[in-house]
Amino acid sequence: MGKKSPAVALLWMYRGKNAEARREQIQEWNHPGLEILEADPKRGWSTAIQSIPKEAGICIFWMDDDKPVDRDFLRQMTQPLIAGEDFGAAMHFWSGNAVSVMKYVFDASHIKDDPAEHSLLKLLVPMLDVADKGPGGRVHLALSSTEKLAPMSMEPVGSPS
Repeated sequence: MGKKSPAVALLWMYRGKNAEARREQIQEWNHPGLEILEADPKRGWSTAIQSIPKEAGICIFWMDDDKPVDRDFLRQMTQPLIAGEDFGAAMHFWSGNAVSVMKYVFDASHIKDDPAEHSLLKLLVPMLDVADKGPGGRVHLALSSTEKLAPMSMEPVGSPS
């Protein structure tokens, strides 16, 4: 039997054409304990940040540009954080559009939202200072991409025909 996933607060800043259809898609994922908190692209993250429920265990900040995402997007965002006591990442940065972090790390960082700032990295980098550091004072971050990368080699990849 697997470990129960913590409740998730999804701070969702939508920049597409049909917010209602995307919201319905997210709700159809049926992720247990999911709370969707909308962030206005013109006002920044502050309203959504203030609405994070106390029982949330993980916060996901998602600047949704309407690109396709898999049904298991939320699992992909949370898994690196809860992978194991010895290996869990302090933060998971996904392809420039989303960041997930344990709520206790977010709370300890005392993030102040700047409505003019929409960069996830600039908003969330202060959390690195309060994240639990491993041996040697290193912070474990997980990075993911939406792109499938070619294996690193000296062989040409995708050369013109």
